[in-house]
Amino acid sequence: MASSLKNKAPRQREPLVLELIPENLLREPIEYIFADHYRLRQIIATMDRLLTEGVYAQPPTDEAIAADMAVIHAYLRDELSPHIADEEDDLFPRLELRSPADYETKQILATLHQEHEEDLALIQPLVSGHADLLAGKPVANKELFETSVVRFVETQRRHIVWENNIILPLARRRFSVEDMEEIGRDMAARRGLEYPA
Repeated sequence: MASSLKNKAPRQREPLVLELIPENLLREPIEYIFADHYRLRQIIATMDRLLTEGVYAQPPTDEAIAADMAVIHAYLRDELSPHIADEEDDLFPRLELRSPADYETKQILATLHQEHEEDLALIQPLVSGHADLLAGKPVANKELFETSVVRFVETQRRHIVWENNIILPLARRRFSVEDMEEIGRDMAARRGLEYPA
């Protein structure tokens, strides 16, 4: 058994591919956010792997790694800010409104808000660092970049667990049909999309 394991070729890694979230899911904005969390988990797992393998220390020479970095770069540059705005401008305020006497929920939302502030501060060094690497240059501020990657991965792992297990289930229970439609319309507008009929 052991000898057969030794003879196996190393398993190739699956490329990082983020599925597009169907626009009609904007009619179910909590599910849309949940789907985006799945994509974000793929991003942070790949970032963590690249950091652990020491790949972030230099521009990628492997096409598969460069392709993964390009997906990460595009998500951080184009999709992370709208996702944070979905939560900060719509989900969290609406949940506070629907939870007037729920001190524990307010405390969790305050913690998540602080982490969003940090995420927004990390976007620039993360985007710049990936842009440098994809352009074949060393990262301008390697220490800040690597620290930002580590911090982003750590906070996002915790953040997603709290949101998926506490915040989104609460929102599903407490939001009205009207709440869902208003949030969905805001999310569509944020992305320059028509709210699905």
